[in-house]
Amino acid sequence: MRAHRVIQGALLLAAAQLPFVIACSSVVEGPEGAEPERGDDTNLGPGSSDTTSGGGAEAPDPAVDLFACGFEPSCEPMSLHVSPIPPESLSCAAELVLGGGTGVLRSLLTPGPYIDETDSLIFVLGDGTALVQTRERHCGGEGMACGSTPAWEPPSQHQICDLVVSPDLEAACEADADGCNFWYVGEGYVTNCRAVEEQTCEEVAARLAAK
Repeated sequence: MRAHRVIQGALLLAAAQLPFVIACSSVVEGPEGAEPERGDDTNLGPGSSDTTSGGGAEAPDPAVDLFACGFEPSCEPMSLHVSPIPPESLSCAAELVLGGGTGVLRSLLTPGPYIDETDSLIFVLGDGTALVQTRERHCGGEGMACGSTPAWEPPSQHQICDLVVSPDLEAACEADADGCNFWYVGEGYVTNCRAVEEQTCEEVAARLAAK
């Protein structure tokens, strides 16, 4: 009788310990080939950069190259190193902008002393704004030789910029004075640029012809 009670007590003790055995077995290393624990339970989520799975930001697609569209400038293209060449480009640009029409301006900024160029296409839209795209090429430095002229870097994303016309400029143009010049190279007259949805050559041509 006493032996029967001892066996019954042992069985009850084993039953009481069973949940603890199961719980402990869930935290030990799993079978061979199972994925090891990460060390934390942080949720990476779709917006995180988990480099172990090949994640990371994708490079933006190349911009539509408006330089390859073959648009003819409305004024003679201007180059600026120390002073604008030819200077008549500035007065032609002023007439275009103040006249409220559409057209194409092109400029080349060359500060030097090495190959350091910024080529700009400015599509005057007739509403006080312009669609702008630029491209650059650079080469050289002190003690360095450039060799052949480097190719242009990929063009910039398309931007819409405001065309600023000051009262002094309007007065000078009305009086047909020497100050009737629209400086469309560098900052000042073409300003407040912001990104815009890209347009094809055909779409730009349609905008220029619409007014």
